[in-house]
Amino acid sequence: MSRSGSSVNVDSKASYPPSDSHAWQGDREIEIKFKTDAAGMKHVAASQLLGAAGEAQVQNLRTIYFDTPSNDLRKHGIVLRIRKKGRAAPVLGFKSSAGKGSSPFARKEVEVRSRELKPNLALFENGTADALVAIVADQPLEQKFEMRVKRRITSVESGPSRIEVALDVGHIIVGKQRVPLREVELELKSGNEADLHDFAMRLTAELPLRLDFVAKSEKGFHALTCEYLAPVKATAIKLDPKAMLDDMVVAVISSALTHFAANWALLRANDSPESIHQMRVALRRMRSAFMMFKWAVPCPDIDVLRDEAKAIASAMGTARNCDAFRMAAEQGPLLHIDRPKGCDALFAALEKRRTVAYKDVRAVIESSRATLFVLKLQSFLVRRSWRNVATGTDLPQAQPTAREFAKATLDKLNGRVLKRGKGLSDLSDTQRHELRIALKNLRYGMDFCGELFGRHRPEPSYFKKISMLQDLLGAHNDVVSAKSLLDQLLTGLGPDAEKAAGFILGWYAREAIIADKKISKAWKKFKGTETFWT
Repeated sequence: MSRSGSSVNVDSKASYPPSDSHAWQGDREIEIKFKTDAAGMKHVAASQLLGAAGEAQVQNLRTIYFDTPSNDLRKHGIVLRIRKKGRAAPVLGFKSSAGKGSSPFARKEVEVRSRELKPNLALFENGTADALVAIVADQPLEQKFEMRVKRRITSVESGPSRIEVALDVGHIIVGKQRVPLREVELELKSGNEADLHDFAMRLTAELPLRLDFVAKSEKGFHALTCEYLAPVKATAIKLDPKAMLDDMVVAVISSALTHFAANWALLRANDSPESIHQMRVALRRMRSAFMMFKWAVPCPDIDVLRDEAKAIASAMGTARNCDAFRMAAEQGPLLHIDRPKGCDALFAALEKRRTVAYKDVRAVIESSRATLFVLKLQSFLVRRSWRNVATGTDLPQAQPTAREFAKATLDKLNGRVLKRGKGLSDLSDTQRHELRIALKNLRYGMDFCGELFGRHRPEPSYFKKISMLQDLLGAHNDVVSAKSLLDQLLTGLGPDAEKAAGFILGWYAREAIIADKKISKAWKKFKGTETFWT
């Protein structure tokens, strides 16, 4: 492959890159990145936490990012760059995901010396070079954008570990655009990851720093392509059938944490309903997982983290209720040709309330509380805090396999659903809501555990039956939620808006009646389905 100004000097017949990023050879980079403003940067530079680090080293960095014309490397989660520090020789490097279930702070990194500011994939070791060329094929590697940063570096000790603190100020240059950068990065250079999180939490408690999960390369690509940030859904959890409970705790909680963090930037950027929805789903999955794991390992830290996840999710509740109400109304009563004229005033009031609610949610995300929650959660995983429980025993010596835990847990969750569903037609709204929560927990449990059962994993039809029941059970709760929200919106709007509210509530009540007619049949189908884990 050749091109004026760029070359790849590897002749390879490799046809496929590794299917999992763990296949890339290289070092594991563990780095926590914060965003701040100019005042915050000054506070960091003057912090006593960095005071013992000695005189800072200042570097001028120029980093050039490359990809194919159609950005194939990026599509595979790979960043290819050449970095030059002052007068030193250039360094060619690439970064990739550390793999499914890994920390949102970890990546794979490979770096080699380069003689020029052009990418030569032959400089990498053979397996890595072959895999990269398999992606690039016969396409040219183009310069996409570059970054110019003044970096102030200090090295600090945290316990027995050494951490590099980098204060970056500069720009990403994309054509005539200048995307400003002002970031603080903490990178573990040696020692224990737990010490990195301890130091990050001390910095967060003292300084105006907030987590930033968007890499510099992604900021450059966003400016280059003018693309919008997209919501991120939960990914499938892959567990080996021979995995132990320890492995399952890490995989499930890491998945929920990554899901939560992946939608953070979208919420910062706009009022996308899906950003809050996905973050709340991630927190629900996390809380459900903590509930299940506590049955096997009653660790006090689990209660603390579960309560904090609930508090953050609750702070997002008003915004999500506004979104859900608006979407349901736009797809239902507002489509009716005879809708009352007061609907416009009512939904104008809704939009005002929604705007305030999103502002409140962003205040939570930009608070030290949210940043500390993520850091504490990752520290919990790194330390395996659930291992030493009240008995003082070391969990790895006595823990069950993940499959044994899954069977017992799914039995318990299913039993809870069947118990709460007795006499379904006579249940109160509160009891139906409790049944719906039990169904959600069962579904999450199946999501977490399903891969452990190989060919006996749950069929999509099983999930569909649970989802249908959840929707039908939610119809009554929707009426209650809609009435509560409408009562708040009606203040000072007058009789036309009240008439519109009655019209909308009538539609909700009709949906609840239709759901009641279907629910017995759906419940019977669910109870008649054989459980896959037995």
